[in-house]
Amino acid sequence: MTNIVEVKRRLEDARVCLESAERNLEIGDYRVAVQNAQLCVELSAKAVISYFTEPHWTHNPKSQLLSVLDGRKLDISRSLGVQIINGLYQIAEDAEEVAPWHMWSVYGREMDEGLVPAARLATKDVAIKLLESARRSFKIVQKFLKKIEEMQGTIEKGGGI
Repeated sequence: MTNIVEVKRRLEDARVCLESAERNLEIGDYRVAVQNAQLCVELSAKAVISYFTEPHWTHNPKSQLLSVLDGRKLDISRSLGVQIINGLYQIAEDAEEVAPWHMWSVYGREMDEGLVPAARLATKDVAIKLLESARRSFKIVQKFLKKIEEMQGTIEKGGGI
């Protein structure tokens, strides 16, 4: 299965989340910036997964993305290049790193000093860090999409990844 329509749909959602995260960082609403940056990374990972198979219902798609990539690593590297495959592996790492923020930015986090509210956890520094991951993930998937669009004719003729 190769589904370029799903890649585009999920990437559009990722773009909207990225734009929202950027706007909310600018106005100082760090909690919302963190939430949207996390979703951008998650949706970017799921955009790649959706090209090959249905993404699982999870906020940490790392294991499924790694499974998809590992099962097709040679073909993807040949078709899309080493830079893109390395970028896709980076998205998997970013997805795992930011996934806990889906919960922490809503419910807070249990720490040594007790339950720390989400409003205190989602600082400017955290928002900036997650936004870096979101920008990187989104940019990588844009490159992935561009390459698979270029290959679309080959895929339709029975080739591809």
